[in-house]
Amino acid sequence: MSTKNTSMIDKIEMPGDRLLTAITVSQMTQRKFAGLIGMSPNGLNSIVKGKKRLSRILALATEQITRIRAEWILNNENPMHADPNSKIDPWDRIVLEFYRSNDMELFERVLSEIDQETSHFRNSIDPKKAWSKEQNDKYQALIAEAKDLVNYFIHLELEEGQGPYRLGLMILHGGFSETELWNSSAAYYTETGNNSYMERISEIRLELDDLINNSNTKGD
Repeated sequence: MSTKNTSMIDKIEMPGDRLLTAITVSQMTQRKFAGLIGMSPNGLNSIVKGKKRLSRILALATEQITRIRAEWILNNENPMHADPNSKIDPWDRIVLEFYRSNDMELFERVLSEIDQETSHFRNSIDPKKAWSKEQNDKYQALIAEAKDLVNYFIHLELEEGQGPYRLGLMILHGGFSETELWNSSAAYYTETGNNSYMERISEIRLELDDLINNSNTKGD
């Protein structure tokens, strides 16, 4: 944030103004934010303009959505931005710090887990467990298609590609429920125009599960 913008924020005196700042810096409209918290746009606008009191509950809800601290919104108490690690147990914070991975590393880990999960089917010398050539070919085709689909988002601008990239990766991982996936921040930042990509990645995960769970189709 520039010095000019910082000085402007420092001059914001009213809680409603700071609430509007939290919404704005999160690149949301008032209407969109109101929908997220279950409030009417007119009701939210009344609070922003100082006509109605800004409650602590609303400030805390805003912090959860925007990561702008409730105490800054209510009382202008610095820092402005919430530290996401502040509520995590110290040991867990150390683990996160030392084992933090970037998105590309996570992609490779997800693919590696799938590779390990299917290795004994692809490489087994036991004819009762080993996949047929047709099954192996299908597996390789599914993985290649999944890579292409997820990699597509890497080449987009960060704001446009990061959400669908992460959502696609979580779907491919296969360890999350539909509710968890579609309530995630990655889903929130995935435009509806990318839904067809997400649907295909879901189908690929289902086809992989089908290969794994119904490995012996040769009638041995």
